[in-house]
Amino acid sequence: MAQVTTVNALQFIVDKAMDALNNVDVKKTKVVWFGHNVYIDIIQKALISRGKRIHYVIDNNVDKWGMILEDDLVIFPVNQIANNYKESAVFLISSRFEVEMRQQLLALGVRESQIITLPSREESDAMARDFLLKKTEGLKKMELREMQFVMLDIMKALRDFCDANELRYFLAGGTLLGAVRHKGFIPWDDDADVYLPYEDYLKFINIFPIGGRYEIVKQKGTCTSKLVDNNTIMVHGDGYPVKVFRGISICVIPICGYPSEEKAFAQKKHTNEMLDLKWYWYQNAKDVILSELQDLRRDIYELKYNMPFDGSPITSKAHSMFKPMWAVPHKVFAESTPIEFEGEHFSAPIGYDYYLKHRFGDYMKLPPKDEQVDHGIIPFWKEGI
Repeated sequence: MAQVTTVNALQFIVDKAMDALNNVDVKKTKVVWFGHNVYIDIIQKALISRGKRIHYVIDNNVDKWGMILEDDLVIFPVNQIANNYKESAVFLISSRFEVEMRQQLLALGVRESQIITLPSREESDAMARDFLLKKTEGLKKMELREMQFVMLDIMKALRDFCDANELRYFLAGGTLLGAVRHKGFIPWDDDADVYLPYEDYLKFINIFPIGGRYEIVKQKGTCTSKLVDNNTIMVHGDGYPVKVFRGISICVIPICGYPSEEKAFAQKKHTNEMLDLKWYWYQNAKDVILSELQDLRRDIYELKYNMPFDGSPITSKAHSMFKPMWAVPHKVFAESTPIEFEGEHFSAPIGYDYYLKHRFGDYMKLPPKDEQVDHGIIPFWKEGI
């Protein structure tokens, strides 16, 4: 069976906060979080589930003042809270600007003993990555090109399985771009994407064999899957806060239908974006909040894909997760055409030129050096392989 381990970087922040607040009576002492961020709601619920809580959030951004967050949190100006609670508050700082924020509080009369430093986003991210890297001690690390050939073998396994079971698939994203521009992987790329029409995707994840070298990894309600090589291990260093430890993989992504009428399309797009946020919040919260959370991911999944690929006028992914959304006429993916990739042949959408121009513009032109970046994947062979 595929080995999958995840670690949530927010756990390191919550654990340090709990250590600091263990001797703080939150009924008598105000707990103030300095610096609003998108994870504050999760951190607040995690603390509440452990018997502590944040009372106020302070921020220097005037545009945020008065914002009402979950669990009765409101964002205030720094001086308003610091002046009112100089003698009866502790101030939590989790930021790469900790030194400047500390100096600001001290200048307002807050005592050094009232200021608690927590790991910043960058520090907690590194702690999560290093936690997983300890599991790779003694394993042979791969070079990028070696990893690309592992992914090529996974792609071939997917291709052969889809062909044998009459399932449609298409090279996509940077993988399709690499096929057209480089006849293989983009030189610096460390992942691979394949699209399946939603109807074929459901069959694929349900009938692909379990327990072999190549295996589907999916979680309840997730909107994409990974086809992994169980002879390998990787630490996925990109993305925050959840880091992943599993076999080297390719992304298997379902595509579905969208309406063509402008208002209906905008409404569907907005709905999917809101569902993305709910799904993303749960994924990041479930490991750090002790109280039971309602898992809506299966409902979200079904709401996103309520328009089939076949018969819809527009085609796109339903799951973009904060990336710019693309959408093309269905005819772009209505048929496939063979395309060369690393000396092999795979299926590309018949309208691949339209798709690539829509997504990347002048796609035959190399991006600037500072944009030639990978996804932070650190790959290894399993012991003995």
